[in-house]
Formats: sequence, C-alpha cells, structure tokens
Amino acid sequence: MKKYDIALFDLDGTLSESGEGILDCVRMVFEEMKRPLPDEKTLASFIGPPLTDSLKRCGFSEEDAEKGLMIYKKNFVETGIYKNKVYDGMYEVLQTLKENGVLLAVATTKYQPFADKIIKMLELDRYFDFTGGSDGTSARHTKIQVINHVLDNLGRDKKAVMIGDTKFDAEGASLTEVDFIGCLYGYGTRREMEKYFPDTIFVTKPSEIVPVILGG
Repeated sequence: MKKYDIALFDLDGTLSESGEGILDCVRMVFEEMKRPLPDEKTLASFIGPPLTDSLKRCGFSEEDAEKGLMIYKKNFVETGIYKNKVYDGMYEVLQTLKENGVLLAVATTKYQPFADKIIKMLELDRYFDFTGGSDGTSARHTKIQVINHVLDNLGRDKKAVMIGDTKFDAEGASLTEVDFIGCLYGYGTRREMEKYFPDTIFVTKPSEIVPVILGG
C-alpha cells in the first residue's frame, strides 16, 4: 500500500537540470538594465524563488524588478527554456509512481505558461495529472500559494508529499502541512532544507524517491 496519494514535484533542480538557461537569462537582465552583475553565489540563489523577489534582494525597486522580469521572460522564451534536461532516472520514477496509483503534480513558482511548455517539451506531460505554476499575480506567487493551488485541485483529503531541492520547497511544505522529500542532487543544500523542515527525508538521486513515496 502506497504511503502517499499525491506527489508534488518542484521543477528546477528536482525534475530537470535547468540552471544554465536560468542563469544565462538572469545575467541578461543585469546587462540590459546596466546593473553590476552579482557574484556567482548570489546568482545561484536566483534558482528557485520568484525572479522579482530575487531582483529586489539585489536592490531593484518594485518597478525595476517588473522591468527585469519582462527582459527575463523574453530571453527565456528565445533561448533559456531550451537549456533544460530531465535528470537521469526521472522518467522511470514517474512511470513507477503512476503505475502504483499516485497522483502526480508539478508545483513550481515558475510562470505557468513556461512551466507548461517545459513539461511538454521534456515529454513529462504524460505523467502529470496537474501542473501548478505562478499566475503572475500576488495571489499565486509563492511556493506556499502554488502548493495550496495544487491541493485545492487534486484534493485536500489525500496524503501528500512535496519533493523539492531548496529552502523554498521545504518552507512551502512546512507551512502547508505536507511531508517533504529533499533532493540533494538539485541546487539547494541539506542545511537550508533542514532549517525549514527538520524532518526532511533526503534523497541523493531520483530513484531513491520511489521507495519513500510507496513505502518500500
């Protein structure tokens, strides 16, 4: 008998390796807006949270952050979205979970049209029952809001688990009261995930997700 009825997967750093395309487009924002480029550690922190939040942490005003978002979206559609690949073993993980009756969902703060396009481009759409992303408004912007959006659509009476790789995923799981699996093969760290979700179950590769969800 499976341990969880619903598995919510983050996209970047969990389902797909997307850092190169994301960071290339972030660099273009700083270049086109003639801002000094942050150090590599700061740039890496752009993977995961909403872009406007990251830009504001780098000193952008609300207005400039929105301009930066438009620049990012333009470049991401043209180039960044194609620098994306599924982690080894992930197709097999999703197939096994689906065959065992687990409802599968994507829960990402990536802009919904981008999330939909990436899922289809990577041929992941066949596995997922629902894709939840940011709708570009304050009502569905954070990871917490996206998780709630997914659960509202798939059912709150079912046992759910969030699978992700950053503190934002861990925090979202904690505040929505679902369990959390932390992916150490992604872009976050064990320390930051444990800070927000002390009982995190960690995996080092996709195949380790299956026994956690199915209870084997």
